[in-house]
Amino acid sequence: MNEHLVERFGRGKALRQLQVPTLVTARPIVTLNLSIRGYFKAFGQAVDPSHWTGFREVPSSTEVFDEGRMEHEQTLEISENNIVGPYSSKEDYLERHYSLVREDAVSPLRNVISEVQVYPHLMEKDSENDAYIYEKVHITGLTFVYAGIAARITFSLRRVGKKINWDQSKRLLTGSIVALSPATDLFKSVCCVAVIAARPLAGLEQNPPEIDLFFGSPDEFEIDPQQEWIMVESRSGFFEAHRYTLCGLQMLAKEKFPLSQHIVNLEQEVPAPGYVEKQPLKDLSHLFPTGGDDVLNVNILDGWPHRFPSELDESQMEALKRILAKRLAIVQGPPGTGKTHISVIALRVLLANMTPEDPPIIISAHTNHALDQLLRHVSKFEPEFIRLGGWTKDMEIIKPRTLWEVKDAARHSNPKGGLRGPALTKLKQLTREMTLLLAPLTQGKEPLTSGLFKKYGVISDIQYESLAKGAKEWVTAGTEDDVIGDIAMWLGDERINANRRTMPEDFGIEFEEADLEFEQLREIEAESRVFEDEDHDSLKGERIVFNEPFTGQKTIGVTEQTVKSELKKRDMWDIPSEHRGPVYRHMQLQVKDGIRKKFRKFAIQYAAVSQEAKIGMWELDYNYLKQARVIGMTTTGLSKYRALIQSLEPKVVLIEEAAETLEASISVACFETLEHLVLVGDHQQLRAKCHDEELAGKPFYLGVSMFERLVRNYVEFSQLKRQRRMIPEIRRLLKPIYDDLDDHPSVFGRLPVPGMGGVNSYFFTHEWPESSDNQMSKTNHDEANMVVGFFSYLMHNGMMPEDITVLTFYNGQRKLILRKLREHRNLQGGRFKVVTVDSYQGEENGVVLLSLVRSNRLRKIGFLDVENRVCVALSRAQRGFYIFGDAPLLCKSSMLWWYVVQAMAKNPCRVGFHLPLTCKKHDEKTFLKEPQDFEGLDGGCAKSCREELPCGHICTLSCHPFPHDAVNCQNRCNRQLKCGHPCTQLCYLDCKADCSCSKEQDVLSYAEAIIRSPENKRIPQALRSPRASPQLADYSTNDPKLDCKFNEETQSYRDFAAGGHVESDKNLAALVELDAADTRRKQLDEENFAALFGSSEDAVLVEKSNEMKLVRTMSNGHGGSRGVWKGRYEVPKPENTNPSKKQEVSLLDS
Repeated sequence: MNEHLVERFGRGKALRQLQVPTLVTARPIVTLNLSIRGYFKAFGQAVDPSHWTGFREVPSSTEVFDEGRMEHEQTLEISENNIVGPYSSKEDYLERHYSLVREDAVSPLRNVISEVQVYPHLMEKDSENDAYIYEKVHITGLTFVYAGIAARITFSLRRVGKKINWDQSKRLLTGSIVALSPATDLFKSVCCVAVIAARPLAGLEQNPPEIDLFFGSPDEFEIDPQQEWIMVESRSGFFEAHRYTLCGLQMLAKEKFPLSQHIVNLEQEVPAPGYVEKQPLKDLSHLFPTGGDDVLNVNILDGWPHRFPSELDESQMEALKRILAKRLAIVQGPPGTGKTHISVIALRVLLANMTPEDPPIIISAHTNHALDQLLRHVSKFEPEFIRLGGWTKDMEIIKPRTLWEVKDAARHSNPKGGLRGPALTKLKQLTREMTLLLAPLTQGKEPLTSGLFKKYGVISDIQYESLAKGAKEWVTAGTEDDVIGDIAMWLGDERINANRRTMPEDFGIEFEEADLEFEQLREIEAESRVFEDEDHDSLKGERIVFNEPFTGQKTIGVTEQTVKSELKKRDMWDIPSEHRGPVYRHMQLQVKDGIRKKFRKFAIQYAAVSQEAKIGMWELDYNYLKQARVIGMTTTGLSKYRALIQSLEPKVVLIEEAAETLEASISVACFETLEHLVLVGDHQQLRAKCHDEELAGKPFYLGVSMFERLVRNYVEFSQLKRQRRMIPEIRRLLKPIYDDLDDHPSVFGRLPVPGMGGVNSYFFTHEWPESSDNQMSKTNHDEANMVVGFFSYLMHNGMMPEDITVLTFYNGQRKLILRKLREHRNLQGGRFKVVTVDSYQGEENGVVLLSLVRSNRLRKIGFLDVENRVCVALSRAQRGFYIFGDAPLLCKSSMLWWYVVQAMAKNPCRVGFHLPLTCKKHDEKTFLKEPQDFEGLDGGCAKSCREELPCGHICTLSCHPFPHDAVNCQNRCNRQLKCGHPCTQLCYLDCKADCSCSKEQDVLSYAEAIIRSPENKRIPQALRSPRASPQLADYSTNDPKLDCKFNEETQSYRDFAAGGHVESDKNLAALVELDAADTRRKQLDEENFAALFGSSEDAVLVEKSNEMKLVRTMSNGHGGSRGVWKGRYEVPKPENTNPSKKQEVSLLDS
């Protein structure tokens, strides 16, 4: 009974090691799995296009555009969603979710288009629908890639009016949906839908910027390089997030729906998976390492070995039993209770009981971050997992196990009979044919030829011959070297350059405010790449550039009717020259229309062959994936790679963060062979995110996940009840949400937050008013300043920046706090964790500062009234949690916040209008009410330090908790240099090796003159040498007046030797040069005379002495002085001068 387990886990342990697949070194036989092409064949079967199962993948223009709309506000009817009780049928369930997800995908763009229809000249800053608007859009070329044909466009940012930080902007993300309309139409009657194909930053940072896009359907492709368009997108939508889910729902309607009895019909009692019922004996040795042979063959349906010790608590053990023994296992894990830990243990047990014939286990998570975190744990016991999706921050463990890297390490040939090779050949052939077709638009050194017009039926044979005949006569009359095309001859001066290019723009230095951090953008785009192995943002493939430089001159008064009338003439030369420009333009459009029709037919073929190439690539990928025992991907990947995964016939799927995922995204994971679905999450934390907030709640409830719906409908589940994250002082805040959450003993020994005197949680309340930024996100500047000041205080007390997280509900406040942290004088150069609550699910840190922002008289608290978000915000801190906000407002506006404030107000009280700080050195308490109260505090109290520094000087700072070896002493050094002089640097700076004595000879001479003066006869001879001047300050003449003067002059010399500002050093060098070059000095005197008085002969040097005078204070602020030579000049008086007109004496420094 269960003999393979005895062999596998008993005597056969060594053999088991050899049987683990080694993907890098093994080269198994490549097989062809036809189920992938069968999947696509079934998906592509003709269905009524008006039925939801027949809707095309990319929305059509009719879904997002109403021709002739004159009013922006219109009502759209959508079926309500049912979250209480069962659905009437599988079809009803799928249709409701499809319609809601479809609406969430397209409604943001529809709203933007309707707004621009009504206000065609709308600027972005005036949009009420987060519209991004680009004008002067031109198609400049095409790129032929395996995924399709991409159009390269350039565009203008005039309606933005600012520069864009493209690496921190949500604009034009790969996979975003956009709409285009001719500039002459502005969405009155024409609308084309497209999807961003690639987002190369190098192209976007050009002026004008450029980007690649796929048109929504090959029969909607546009190729006219002279056509100008306007393009719009919505800032709040991201089509790619729903695109593959919609396709998966359509396919699921044609398949068997496993677990529908629980998901659709809400059967509350859940039986065991089919494979467990067939073989209930499992090896639990990894769970009970001391159990020996007693836990090698445990019937998990009949009993459980409770007598053996385990690291799991009671609620975790119950959750693990559910995961292993229920076909639909739901596990709720409140914050810090170890959801991921249970998932990892369950996966280890499942892997330990797999047979070689079992398909891989599929694991998934809502975000790349959570998936990588789970896979890192799995790698410790299953290192040869495979990760679908190439984007990851983990370059050491996860990146080498992405499918692309695994394929690169062990290259397999395409399976015999696979579609990839033939498809690539067809694509190359189609590319050549389409390139040839477009040649008239890419090789335009001259206007289009008459032969081309004849080919596309624009002119008749007779008109063609008339053009040729007339051109021949024109050439005969000229020279042989002037041979040009007949159309160019016919046009003559009516030919003009086609100025279609988007021109460079200059928006000064103002940049648009950043949307997201670069890494967040990369994660958003990760699931949108054209191919799994795409390493760069740009598309790889053959590219053609449009070049149609000429068109015809427009003529006022020439109508379309006139043009058509002229084209009826048999002889083209009979058309008046002033009409030929408009006629040529009309003919040009006719030819391009004919080329476009043929091109679209080719494009339809290209799209079909592109899908064959994709199928062929997955037929190869199947051979890598089938060797793995664990395959990981995001929930978006479950939809994107659905055909590939289904070919593996998986039985087990485990999804982390299930409560954050839209129900439809989990439904499509119900592959036809699925027997065991595990959902791990917490519906009381973050919910699934909707692009259209109106769809999230009543009556549509799109934001309610499958996890939450099943729990609220009493389908059996387990809840973890012991948390290991928060100290009890913080955990008590969750009492209104989790009434029975217990503390693990490990949380009682956490270190207190330094500088807070045991106050490890606090609600600092204020009434500082909120405001809004340019993107209408809420901000609160005073609160941000208070948070930044407290952050600096904690760092002064020894906290590292990576151990502190600043949380806020608003992206505007996040950006504001981050900017203020970077600008703070004590924090410059640091890296800070400042994040929104929505992006911090599953994370934790030692200390969390929560900025609530909202403070107003209208009692509006916005996101703060969403219980799920509040739950996440309150549960991220391990040992220190500090809230900044308007507590009275929150208590009046939210019952949940009333409970939170009440919990913090007692046993002990942790709410107040003053932030209580405690000096570690003096145990002195300081209470701060305003951000400026942090000024003058160095992390301690207001007392002066006055302790001795390591250098021997007294510390002049106020009380501080950091050690004195971190203090930069600002006193003068006075250490003796090699030359015998004292060091005049500030104490904390390194002493100079040489004080450059020779450059100070003039000052030394002056000091020597002082020493030798009659007043200083009592100074010993040994001290009268200028080289002994450093010791002068130590000598006393017992004459206070003389000592004062002597010390003053000596200090002046020392200040001079200390250096100063660079400008002062330059002046000193100039003075030394003047002192050394007397001839040059005289020459400069004469030049100065001439400049002031016209001629040096008109002025007389009255007095010019060699007396050195100290006339200017040095710029270093230490009271040092420098000497300058000074001459006094006087203009000679005329012999008969009127005393009232006596001229003033002029002074000039030489």
